[in-house]
Amino acid sequence: MYEAKTAGEVNFANEFNMTRPSNIGDDYVVYVDNKDNPTKAVGFRNGNTWYNADGAVINDPSVLSTNTVDGAINPYLVDPAAAKSKTISSKVFEDYTPQINVMPRVAFSFPISDVANFFAHYDILTQRPSDGGVGSGSSGIINYGRFDPTDYMFIYNNNFINNPNLKPERTTDYELGFSQVLNERKNSAITMTAFYRELRNMMQAVQVYQAFPVTYTTLDNIDFGTVKGFSVAYDLRRMASGVQLTANYTLQFADGTGSTASDGYNLASSGQPNLRTTHPLDYDQRHAVVLNIDYRFGSGADYNGPMWTLHKGTDKEKTFKIFENVGANVIARAGSGTPYSRQRNYTQGDANTQNVVIGVAQRGNLAGQLNGSNLPWNYKLDLRIDKDLKVEWGKKGDDGARKQSNLNIYLQVLNVLNAKNIINVYKATGSPKDDGYLASPRGQLSLNNQTSVQSYVDLYNVKVQDPSYYSQARVIRLGLLLDF
Repeated sequence: MYEAKTAGEVNFANEFNMTRPSNIGDDYVVYVDNKDNPTKAVGFRNGNTWYNADGAVINDPSVLSTNTVDGAINPYLVDPAAAKSKTISSKVFEDYTPQINVMPRVAFSFPISDVANFFAHYDILTQRPSDGGVGSGSSGIINYGRFDPTDYMFIYNNNFINNPNLKPERTTDYELGFSQVLNERKNSAITMTAFYRELRNMMQAVQVYQAFPVTYTTLDNIDFGTVKGFSVAYDLRRMASGVQLTANYTLQFADGTGSTASDGYNLASSGQPNLRTTHPLDYDQRHAVVLNIDYRFGSGADYNGPMWTLHKGTDKEKTFKIFENVGANVIARAGSGTPYSRQRNYTQGDANTQNVVIGVAQRGNLAGQLNGSNLPWNYKLDLRIDKDLKVEWGKKGDDGARKQSNLNIYLQVLNVLNAKNIINVYKATGSPKDDGYLASPRGQLSLNNQTSVQSYVDLYNVKVQDPSYYSQARVIRLGLLLDF
């Protein structure tokens, strides 16, 4: 927050009776023993790399404070009086450098016959840092890419500072595939695709350790990740019977250093080092299967459904195409469970209290690896039945025809089988129904101190049953769509 001298601006022989280490560059920040009346240089910094007075790299910059008079990190300030009066100079800020993003998107196709084709593409996609929430509490921190002067006015009370110098997030996408027609009618084909995506400059909460005057938390483009996998798709175009089908299976591996910008907030705010190891991302779904079957009865000469004939007298009859313009669509989905981080069970001496307690901060102890456990498989079946009706309206035109519209009447049923898919669990037990507290020694001790044990157990179990831990139940919709 205050101007500091660099090594190129300091005469080490005259001021400190020492020789500057040969590996210390002119733009390295100098740290001294006393910010008000310095007598010796104790270290240097180049970005996030710290050095001691001899020019050796050090991992923990706090060791420099052992050589200072006040036991704190002290940069060689240009104006020590400004720090005393907490007057921030505009010279410590700089204008944002406009970012120029080149995003080539190249696709290749190599037909080897009229029924087989190799294809590939290479894409670079970028997006500007998005606004969002990170931090603790219900309000969180919003618009963290915006420069907010009040961050610096209240830095001693709130150690989160927005970062308006964030770079755009970047995704590089590679794909290679092969498609092949499977029959002579050319209405059936299979496509196999291998893909690889590289995620760079992803945002993550970080701690700027030993900053002056206080250590603070902000966001930086330190996260990275990869998504790689293989996909097989089968496509059957609509046949004379009215059936159309598509099926897809995807095998995917998604690993990175953080799934969201707030993953590392708790570590950063508690003074822990930034997490720089890769682990399965929150959306790492290993297997995904989608089957789409669509059946249409058609209309006119293409109608292939049952008909009802109405006789009028002996020689008159009228035929009704009962299911003309009627169709049904079924989508079946199945997917393996996404990762979550398991916590140590309460019976093993975990420091946690009950998960559902209100007004008490909870902190769990990790069991195994970060995102080392997986939710169970999920299954879902959706159905839609609809019928198209032609609607004529308005006066006849010069051609003797009236204006036409299409009215679609549909019945949609989501989650037909009312599957109770688990989308979240209590991390100590891996169950959506039980957090493990009541069966733990601490829970049993708490039960013995209750006026009514059964009432306590019943009410606790009611609170544990969280509907947000399950996917949406069956939903039935009846609707109309009018196209004109």
